[in-house]
Amino acid sequence: MSRVRADDYDDKKQDILDQAACLFAEKGFQSTSMIDVANACGASKSRLYHYFSSKEEVLYAIASEHTQSLHAELAAVATLPLPAEERFARFVTSFVQRAADSRHEHLVLMKDVAFLPDNRRNQLLKLEGKIVEVLVGLLEEINPGLLKPVKVKTPYAMLLFGMLIWTFTWYEKSGTMTPEELALRISKLFLTGFKDSTFP
Repeated sequence: MSRVRADDYDDKKQDILDQAACLFAEKGFQSTSMIDVANACGASKSRLYHYFSSKEEVLYAIASEHTQSLHAELAAVATLPLPAEERFARFVTSFVQRAADSRHEHLVLMKDVAFLPDNRRNQLLKLEGKIVEVLVGLLEEINPGLLKPVKVKTPYAMLLFGMLIWTFTWYEKSGTMTPEELALRISKLFLTGFKDSTFP
């Protein structure tokens, strides 16, 4: 007879992911044990294995859920019935806001994916590639001539992603600049350049 799933199964599973993301972001994946995660959740180690078969599966769940939800949100922004530059600005704002709200998950995705098995890591790379494709499409709309050579499409997208992704190694939304203001400055800087950028 199969075991009946508890009504709070999903909530407890999400708590494990939340606590693990916090620990991985602060201590690093290798320095965090399943016992550490269990203690943070107020549960036993054996209880965690009811939800995840290994620490690597916890890591994959954190990274894949974050990446999937981010892709869905950004893809939806890119298809809004708005001018391309406005969709670009919203794309950047959505990315910044999501990374600011889910900073632990964002840092885990940056630093710890290398510890996943190759098949899991490749699955994440495919998801991330879909996000890059969404951005390339926007940039092609904004300046099709600039992105006409195939060899520059991904580099231009990755220049922006490099700025966005690494910002969250130091940026926290509790600081003096809100995520909305940060996103605006990034959008203007990328589209108009530093010399020609003006801000209120």
